[in-house]
This record gives sequence, structure tokens and C-alpha cells, in this order.
Amino acid sequence: MNHRKLNILFRTSGGRADGKQLGLGHVYRCLNLANQLKSDKIFFLLEDYGGAEKIFLQNGFKNIYKLKPNTTVQSDIKNLIRSIHNKDIDILIVDKYNLSASYLKKLKNHTKIVVISDLRKIDYPADLIINGFIGFKNKITRNKYGAMCLLGPSFQILSKNFIKNTVRKKKNYDLIATFGGYDENNIIEILLKELLKLNHKIKTKVILGPATIKSKKISMLEKKIGKTLMIKKNTKNMHDEIDNAKYGICSGGITTYEFAALKVPFAIVCQVKHQIETAREWEKRKIAWNLGLTNNKVHKKINYFLRSISEEKISLNLKHKSIVDGLGAKRVVEQILKLK
Repeated sequence: MNHRKLNILFRTSGGRADGKQLGLGHVYRCLNLANQLKSDKIFFLLEDYGGAEKIFLQNGFKNIYKLKPNTTVQSDIKNLIRSIHNKDIDILIVDKYNLSASYLKKLKNHTKIVVISDLRKIDYPADLIINGFIGFKNKITRNKYGAMCLLGPSFQILSKNFIKNTVRKKKNYDLIATFGGYDENNIIEILLKELLKLNHKIKTKVILGPATIKSKKISMLEKKIGKTLMIKKNTKNMHDEIDNAKYGICSGGITTYEFAALKVPFAIVCQVKHQIETAREWEKRKIAWNLGLTNNKVHKKINYFLRSISEEKISLNLKHKSIVDGLGAKRVVEQILKLK
């Protein structure tokens, strides 16, 4: 589609943010969208809690301006307005946790605003709302402010690698495990302990994530488990990693949509409370097992899931109709470009 060059500013947050219900999900979602807007001039105003800026730089984005972590709302808005006018911004895309209507109202007169939100939150004073939550039926509607809303998993913003969801027949791993960009609750350690009990029955690949440190405990368990385990720091192509495994286990964020897109049955261990609703929706459709939050019972739930894999007793809907087709970012871009 031909259109004049737009100046687009992303405002997002992420990184190693302990206790803030914030990992790298917002960052990756912005990256996925920015990669499909590359014909335009892209800027980022980033509240980086550790490891987030590096992700954008590795993907070829250089116009990154950083906010101090835990910046005040007043300072945040002041920086945004300054950036909007200094860079002649046509469209501001906001994807951050705990977003408020009052925050957006102070920006509304300065540029067009796109909001990327989660769960059932759609009532924001903006020009366009994107919410790919599995709990919504796919539709385009209006919110109470009259803003257009793109709702449902057809608008989930995944990497462009998921546009063509070809599925390989031969799988090199029984299990792929990834708990987001930052494994705040050390779920990987719990998983490896339970894998060790199964006496090398499950060939597993673990993706640590860019903000997760490989601890001494993980290294020790890696040596004990041996050849049936591969641990990788990061990946440039999650599509191929998931496609190469029979089963998956992840947290309740954007990765759940990636597993669903490739029809790989998976279990969810929630890192934070707001992921529970997503996990329940997947479980309701018999597409995933909801193992709940990381608490003193989760190791038993993980053990049961692993045993079910080894005995091939997974009672999930393996032939479900494709709920996520990988074209969400493309549909979103089409609507964003109509704003100008």
C-alpha cells in the first residue's frame, strides 16, 4: 500500500521489573508491529527496566529515547508531548501496563493515538484501540469514547514469522519451554527439577529469554539432565522453535497465541495475576492446560503435565480450527495507516 511517510512514536515499558507485573510482552508486541511499519520513520520512548533497549537495537531500530524506570506520570506526559512536537509525530502508539484514560486525555490534542491493550480493557479516549485478547470474538466496534476497536485474536500482534504457519511433520523436541522475556518467578528452575525426576524421558529445549539470567542452579540442573536438554539464551525465530516441538509450556502472555497459531498443545504457568484470565480462556477451549500461578503447588502440576507428555496422555483439542492466523499485525497496520 502506497502512503506518505509517517513519523510514528511508540511509548512502551518492559524489562527486569520485579513485582510490577511487567516483563517484555509489551516490548515484543511493539517490536512486532514496528517491523511491519518499517517503511515509516519509527521512534521509541522506552521505560527500560533492564534488557529492553537491546531488543530494539538488535532488530535495527536506533531512534530510542529512554525514560527513567518508575517515571512519574507528569514527567512521562511532559516527555511525550516534547517528543511529539520535536519529531513531528503523526501517530503515537501506546502499549504499557496500567494505562489510564486521564493519561491519554492529556495527549489527545497533540497527535493521533493508537492504544494496544490487554484482557477486556477497551474504553480509552484514543483514535484506535487494538486488543487481541482470546476472550473477545473477532470484531470491529466502537468504545464509549467513539474510538474504533479491533477486538479478538485475529488482531493479535505476532512476529511476521507467523504470517505463514506451515507446520513441519517431524519434531526434534518433545517439549519447548519459554516463560517470556523475563522469568521473574524462576519457573525454569522448577521445570528442570521436575524433568530430572523423569529420568531423561523428555527431550526438551528451554529458551531463557533476553532478560533472564542463567543461574548457577540452572547450570547445575543442565549438567545433571544431560543430552536430553538444550538451553538457549534467546531466539530470533520463535515460530521455528515452537514448530520444532510436540508440546510447549509457557507463561500467559503473547507466547500463548504463538503456540495456538501453530496448533502445538501447551501448558500455562502464570507469572502474574493478570495472566490467569488468559490461561482460563485457553483452557476453556481445550487448547491449553492452565497450571495457575507459581506457588507451592505448581511443581506437582508441572510434574503431572510432564508425565502426561511422556505417556502421551494429553487430553487437548489437537485439531482445533486455527484461532490465530498470524495476520493480526498486518490487519492492524492497515487500520493505523488509515488514520492519516
